[in-house]
Amino acid sequence: MGSPSRIAGSTIMVTGGCGFIGSHLVERLHTLRAGRIVVIDSLRYGDPNNLAACSADVEVVRHRLGADDPAVLREKMHGVRYLFHLAAEKHSQSRHSPLDVLRSNVDGTFELYEAAAQQGVEKIVFASSLFAYGRMQGRPFVEDELPRPQTVYGVSKLCGEHLLHHLRIANQTSYNVLRYLFVYGPRQFAGTGYKSVIVKNFDRLLDGDPPTVFGDGTQSLDYVFVEDAVDAAIRALDADVTGEVFNIGSGVPTTVNALIDLMLEVAGRSLPKQYEPPDWTAGSARVGDISKARRMLDWTPRTTLEEGLTKTFDWIVERRALAKR
Repeated sequence: MGSPSRIAGSTIMVTGGCGFIGSHLVERLHTLRAGRIVVIDSLRYGDPNNLAACSADVEVVRHRLGADDPAVLREKMHGVRYLFHLAAEKHSQSRHSPLDVLRSNVDGTFELYEAAAQQGVEKIVFASSLFAYGRMQGRPFVEDELPRPQTVYGVSKLCGEHLLHHLRIANQTSYNVLRYLFVYGPRQFAGTGYKSVIVKNFDRLLDGDPPTVFGDGTQSLDYVFVEDAVDAAIRALDADVTGEVFNIGSGVPTTVNALIDLMLEVAGRSLPKQYEPPDWTAGSARVGDISKARRMLDWTPRTTLEEGLTKTFDWIVERRALAKR
């Protein structure tokens, strides 16, 4: 395991740095005393206000991967030592605008990697996804199983992984891949990225409405708190390993029914669940085996689901209070 001093004093680029996970990562890099931080973000989903706590030390460049002039990437990549690539068109967009997803997540990612190679970036950490696996049931995901993505988004993420492998062969660039499970926490807005059961139902509880469950609520997911997800990204950079893929989750399946029960407890509400017709997640069970990340990154999630939900609920309450001012 490397030392956090790898970050201290270094110039680092974060794509998607104004978004959910990205803004938490930028804040952590700032805390670790990164020398300079360059954020590339289309600002379609991200908000520069997410970086208010460290904005003086961050350069935000508005750029849409796969659509805007890649010469900007080469220019802004000058002097960058490490790259965290989190920007992407999300799963929800892949069903409505598949070409946009491919342009951003494949073409744009290739342009980004090319710029990194040309400017001599030493190491890249790429935020991939459980959607690269494809399957919806069965044993916990393991990194060496054959991925069979079933969505354009999943295909695009797997392609981003393969492009990194190509980059390493062609330019000896070091990298690691994080296949994130279901990341949640403050700044995760309903309607952007993955469907946020947590944010939407906390909003309903605060409005006095019953939480909604699609299907029978027995579908299970693997939830990991955003601060733990960021810790994994830092460790993937600092670790003296390269070319590896890591599942980043809790390693624990949680049914939607159990999740809602805990949310009701955190919010101090007593309301019946409102069951709706099943959606595409019906009968699914998606959880990651995180033993490889524990072993090779010395990483383990530290935030319990109750702690993470409490922090998320408190953030939503605070956000609502600010909106009323």
